[in-house]
Amino acid sequence: MRKERTQSIVDAFADKHSPCCAGCDWWRWHNSVAGDCTRTVPVSGAERLAMLGMTWTSAPVPAGHIMTPRDHVCGEFKDNDLPPGD
Repeated sequence: MRKERTQSIVDAFADKHSPCCAGCDWWRWHNSVAGDCTRTVPVSGAERLAMLGMTWTSAPVPAGHIMTPRDHVCGEFKDNDLPPGD
């Protein structure tokens, strides 16, 4: 139930604000406001959090894909659900 609720929040945001991470096929949410960009190569834990504005955390963060806020926009946006020409 929680996954469906979070997905519906992300989808509603994407419907209003895309092109952005929330509507991108490369993005995998962790919660309704931040997720991993799977288009990027794995980086250190500190680098993963930098785009979220975090400079320190008491929890260990493993290496992985860069985390981005849902409203981030970059040149790698991809949405296979869009009709051609959009």
